[in-house]
Formats: sequence, C-alpha cells, structure tokens
Amino acid sequence: MKKLLLVTALAAIAPLAAQAESNFSTGSGALAANAKLDFIITIPKVLFLQVGTGTSYANNATVNDITFAVPAGNVGNGTAVAGAGGDLASGGVTVRVLGNSGTVTLTNATTGPLSSGVAGNPTVPWSDIVVTPGTLATTTAGFDNSAITHPAFNTAAGGGASATPTTLTGTAGLVRREGSWNFAYANTATLPAGTYGNTLANNGTVTYTATAP
Repeated sequence: MKKLLLVTALAAIAPLAAQAESNFSTGSGALAANAKLDFIITIPKVLFLQVGTGTSYANNATVNDITFAVPAGNVGNGTAVAGAGGDLASGGVTVRVLGNSGTVTLTNATTGPLSSGVAGNPTVPWSDIVVTPGTLATTTAGFDNSAITHPAFNTAAGGGASATPTTLTGTAGLVRREGSWNFAYANTATLPAGTYGNTLANNGTVTYTATAP
C-alpha cells in the first residue's frame, strides 16, 4: 500500500514539474508555431590548493618532509644548506592553485620557532628558512606556470599566520596558477646537536591556507 501511494503522488506532481511552453496555430494559410526553453547552468565555487604531493581537484593526505643536513664542518658558518625531500626533490615542492570566485589569498601558519625539544636550548627562527620561488619543468594545461611569491613566515615567538600574505589576482574571475617553492636553511647560528622541528610539538609543521570570496 505504501508503494502504491508513493507512485500515485509522484504521478500527480510530475506534470507540474515538467511543463513546457506550447503554441497552437491554425488557419488556411502558412502557419508557424513557437515554443521556448530556458537553459540554466549552475557552476559551484571551487578552491584547490596543492603544496607538495597532490592529486588534481581531489584530497590527498600526503605531507612531504623538507629536511636539511648540515655538514659537520659547516655548522653555523653561514653557508646555506639546500633542502632534501619534497615532491620535486632537493627541497622543492609543487604549488598549484585553482579558484573560480575571484582573488585568492595564500597564507601559512607556524606554531613557533623550530625546537629540538630540549628545554633551555636555542631554537631556529623561521627567518632562517629561505624560500626561492620558481617555475615547474612542465606546465599543466590551462595554468599560468610562473613564480608564486611565498607568504613570509611569522617569526613571532608564538608563531601565527603570515604577516604578509600572497595575493593571486584572478583573470575573468579565475585563478589558475602553478609554480615551485625551493627551501634552504640559512645556517646562520651554531646550535647544539639535535633534530630541530620534525614534529608539531617541536613547531616543525607549517600549514598553508588558500582563501577566496
């Protein structure tokens, strides 16, 4: 009985939902009849951000490690140390942004300077992580492959969001940008032996965020 009632209700509603224009013409001469349709396309807002390993237009939970191994003879001598890791290797990562609702703003957030986890020991300020923007070896169709300014790290003791975000201006309402960020360690201070960062507890995690209207 429940199935019968459901079918009956739908049958009653369907003609109202499916009505279209009609025009009836009659006469002895040439005839014309017209009927119109209105077409409506709804495009949802989308925002995609990839920093490192990613899957286009989909979620990907992979978090890349960027590591710096200071040679024993170079500790604190100011000679920059290139990074390792990242999806582009050698401390480089892919940066890709897609937005269809206007200007996109890129920021990052830290939780404080890189720590070794040993109380009283010095820490590594985020100002010692040097970022060089660049282009990708291969361009993705439809994207502008150009250097994307890296949002400056917040160097406050307690960390926080970028004081200077990066603004990506849309063209005809669209942002489609890609590029690379390559990381190096400035190596400006002589520090106690240990591993700095690496975990959220030791302030080793940076969170990047894209926002759009």
